[in-house]
Amino acid sequence: MGTVYLAVPRGGGPHDLVALKTVRRELESEGDFRVRFRREAEAARAVRSPHVSALVDSDATAERPWLATQYVAGPSLDEAVSRLGPLPVDVVRELGADLARGLAAVHGSRLVHRDLKPGNVVLGGPGPRLIDFGIAQAYDATVLTATGVMVGSPGFMSPEHVAGDRSVTAASDVFCLGAVLCFAATGHGPFDDSELAAIVHRISQGRAELAGLPDELREIVSDCLRQDPAARPTTGELIRALDPATAAARPGASPARREGPFPWPDGVRQLIHTHETAAGRALLAPPTPDTPPPPPAYPAAPPPPKPDDAPPAATGPRRRWRRWAVATGVGLLAGTLAAVLLTLQNRSDDTGRPQGGRSGPAASPEPGAAAPTAPPVFSEMSDFGPKALDRTLRPEGWQPWSASFEQGGAAVECGLGGGVLLCSLYDERRRATWLEAKNAADGTPLWRYPEEGGLGDGERGVGLRGFDLHGRHAYVASSDQAGFDVLDLGDGKPVARLPGRSGYEPTAVRVHKGRVFVAYAGDGGVGAAGNMLFRAFSADDREQLWERVIRNAFPQSLDIVGDRVWITGLEETLTLAPKTGRTLARNPGNCTLPSRGALYVSCDGVRDARTLKKLDDDTPGGIAAVSRDGLILTSSRQSQGARVQAHDIRGTRGGWAFTADADDPVAVVADRVVTLGARGVRVFTLADGTLEASAGTFAGWPIEGGGSVGRPAQPGTALVSGGAFYATFDDGTVLSAPVR
Repeated sequence: MGTVYLAVPRGGGPHDLVALKTVRRELESEGDFRVRFRREAEAARAVRSPHVSALVDSDATAERPWLATQYVAGPSLDEAVSRLGPLPVDVVRELGADLARGLAAVHGSRLVHRDLKPGNVVLGGPGPRLIDFGIAQAYDATVLTATGVMVGSPGFMSPEHVAGDRSVTAASDVFCLGAVLCFAATGHGPFDDSELAAIVHRISQGRAELAGLPDELREIVSDCLRQDPAARPTTGELIRALDPATAAARPGASPARREGPFPWPDGVRQLIHTHETAAGRALLAPPTPDTPPPPPAYPAAPPPPKPDDAPPAATGPRRRWRRWAVATGVGLLAGTLAAVLLTLQNRSDDTGRPQGGRSGPAASPEPGAAAPTAPPVFSEMSDFGPKALDRTLRPEGWQPWSASFEQGGAAVECGLGGGVLLCSLYDERRRATWLEAKNAADGTPLWRYPEEGGLGDGERGVGLRGFDLHGRHAYVASSDQAGFDVLDLGDGKPVARLPGRSGYEPTAVRVHKGRVFVAYAGDGGVGAAGNMLFRAFSADDREQLWERVIRNAFPQSLDIVGDRVWITGLEETLTLAPKTGRTLARNPGNCTLPSRGALYVSCDGVRDARTLKKLDDDTPGGIAAVSRDGLILTSSRQSQGARVQAHDIRGTRGGWAFTADADDPVAVVADRVVTLGARGVRVFTLADGTLEASAGTFAGWPIEGGGSVGRPAQPGTALVSGGAFYATFDDGTVLSAPVR
């Protein structure tokens, strides 16, 4: 919706902190937005519950409409589970009961939350609270709500959300609550997948993955996730089912509220204390009551035409702005409303690791001339090619190294080309996306794009997959969302631009055999039903070759399989001719490409990604990797880790299996299978799955003795080239070491 600042009334103390949200300029220019804003604010003002962050004040008539809600000092559920792991069953039950109480209060005020997700649940000392009603819809204002726009967050949306229709009701919030409880109890959502298209398909088909969900919660969560909204439980029924000890004795009575402190585990209490301390330190900063807040370090949207995203100093009828004083220099709070922690996180690295590259023992250089150029590889690949272990393809001067990303964040995708490791990073708290480049030989930082701010709209994830590598250039979604910039890999400076079209946001790009294929989100945005734009350009002179507008397509699904352009959407999957954009093959329904450039896809069984012809009716488990010669590796969760099994659709190989840590990245590297997880790097033979080597961890590896509060860091992306792997972790560590 906009930018959020930590604020306090003049003379206020810690208990008066509020989250002050301003509206993005493009929203305030919409003719009916202020009417919707005022109606929803009026409805939200009526919500009174200890489980909801209450609306304190708002102004729909201000030059920049704004609202202020109670600030909750504590981590989001997303942060807590990501750092500490799943919550105990008893805590999840109480958490669910309190969230159901909060939803009951929201629904009683004729509101629907519409974006209930782990990032919008804050864990405060007294208990959990629902936050962020910026996209809530008043029941009485449905006539003013746009159609065809999917409002919500991938993985935590109901089938009604996915359909983009007007039938989003209180039952839709119950569905989302079921997904949130699954996440709290298992550490993963019921519809998690690597591709947004696959997530949407699984939600629409009711294919929830509840592996690992405790038996005590399975029936409740399953009931919440029913496809038919009428079959889902009410909030009152949920409260009684989750917290029966507090249910009223007589039938029909309102569910009672639990008395006493909330039973948070020690790790959660420690996180809450950290957030409370940070908020207290922010209050020590000198207030500036007559000065507008400074712009955030990483705006959630592209820089607006005006110099900052802060509200103007008010005069006359807008004097209410003068009631609020900025309490911290970096005001962006994002989903958890707690980014005052940035002032702590931006200090020296608490782990003691140097901020630049840190090299290990030098590898023995290969004799001969300079290393030949290796083709670009990406972490989204699952087969890094037959020459992935060829050490002559390492960057010149390569040696093992460990470093940290300069601005934190978790790597979403990384690519390696031209001696540069380029990663797309995302920070959930700041809702910001950006690119960082490092020297692949030693990990030293090279450049950042954009130099300040973030790419696209972090709330919807635009820009997360918007880059590719070709020669000495990187193709990226432009920071102003006007098209795609062509950057010099050496210094990150733009050298050219592929133009976009008004009303469309750059989303994905692929470069293949001298052509650049780009995709733009239109109408409702990424993942919503609407018209999506696809174009092809010449990589040499940037001349546009063709253009197509495809309805209900997912622009972020754009990929190249074989010599065909691959696109999927809500209703069908297509392959296009790269020269003309003409449709070559189509298949009804949504298919999932398991990895970048994979030659096999999963829909109703396994299909050839190029022709979309069915090859196998069924393949057990989720596809973890696909080799270039047709071997499919599937991964299925078990009580102890995950079972990785080989399948050959031609029936000549496969049948072997091994156990890996749950969610370990799995990749085919030449004639081997490599996994990256808590036990470090493990190497298996592709022929029969025999464990060939367990390289373990290396210097700088954050799995051992490092990581965030309560648990070690977890592996994120991984890629292999030149006999070396490059891995990122969720604590910001990035390292490179040899594949033994």
